[in-house]
Formats: sequence, C-alpha cells, structure tokens
Amino acid sequence: MVLEKITNVTLRQKVYEQLRAKILGAELLPGEIISLRGLADKFGVSILPVREAVWQLESEKIVVVESNKRIQVNHLTSEDFKEVLNLRLLLESEAVDKACRLRPAKAIPRVERILAAMEKHVGVNHKAYIKKNDEFHKTIYTYANSPLLIDLIQQLLARVNPYIYLYAIDKRDLTNALQCHHDMLAGFANGDSKATIEALHRDLKGAATFILPQLEIEDEKRVN
Repeated sequence: MVLEKITNVTLRQKVYEQLRAKILGAELLPGEIISLRGLADKFGVSILPVREAVWQLESEKIVVVESNKRIQVNHLTSEDFKEVLNLRLLLESEAVDKACRLRPAKAIPRVERILAAMEKHVGVNHKAYIKKNDEFHKTIYTYANSPLLIDLIQQLLARVNPYIYLYAIDKRDLTNALQCHHDMLAGFANGDSKATIEALHRDLKGAATFILPQLEIEDEKRVN
C-alpha cells in the first residue's frame, strides 16, 4: 500500500480549503469572530496550519485580522455589494463574450448536463443547487481561455457567495433564475454573446434584489 506523505503544506492546504468552504457556504457567517484555537480544536490540528490558512484567506479578503489580532469573517456593506456587482457584470460579460466566440462544439452538452443537474436540486438541496450554479457559470467562462480573468471573477464571487446562501435562495422562487440560465445556455450554444450577456445580467441583478435589502438592514443595525 502506498500512502501519501502528509506534509505541513498538505495539512495547511486542507485546513484552508475546508475553512474557505465553510465561510463561502455561510456555515461561518459574515462578521463572525473566529479563534485560531477554536478552529484548531475543530479540525483536530495544531494552531500553525490554521494560522497559515487564515493568512491566505486574509490575502483574499475573505477574513480580516484586526489590529488586536482578532479574526473576523469579512462582511460587505450594501455599497460594497453594489461595487462587487458592477465589477462582476463587467468581468463576467467579458468572459461570456470571449467564450461565445471561442467555445468548441463539445462545450454545449457539457453545460447542458450541468444545468440539468442544477434543476434537480431546486427546492431539494440549496447547497447543491448553488454549487451547480457556480459550476455552470465557471464552465462557460473557462472557454474564454483567460485564466487571469477567471481568477478575478472567482475572487469577487468569494466575497458575495455567503450572501447568496443566506438571502438569495431559501425563500426565493427560482423560476426566473432558471430561465436566465436556460437563456444563457441558448445564447452560448448559438454563439450569441449579446443574448448570453443579457441573460447573465438578469441573473446577477435578480439575485441582488434579494440580497441588497438585507444588507441595508444590516447597515442600519451597525449605525444604531
């Protein structure tokens, strides 16, 4: 039997990936205070790999390490969210435009399968639905053949993903969201970047109508 040697780098990466997933999946909430010792105990590891994972998450603006060394899951104000939304519209439109021009024929059935799997999770498994939604978008963008652009998009998505889990799925009728995805797929299949971008904008702005009012309420609470 060949066993993979577990190094400090491997352990740090595993802690990083699990901690990042918990934050993006809103298991650790925006604004929540976290401790190195508490996380180390939960993961069953020493503090060192947890500290290194937190440093990496801080570089991605997913957590904030304050001057008193208190660690907080980063949160967005309503104005922050609007700025991220505008940047996403700009960058994701660019990715869609390139992908529609460059995608091979085999891309279409691949995206169709993802959308079909996504639909099966509606009203059944919100977390699985969101993961398939992310996969749907990322798969299309990948055909833009622009790794730096994809990386920037993923960084922005990481900032808003917890709010999608919290506010944009649970009590929302997803009929319009699914129609946006079907329209994106149709535009993508036809190489019609204009139609695909229009559907993308409807999708992102539709989710924002559920998230922004909640962030405005949170803004008010902080002021008061």
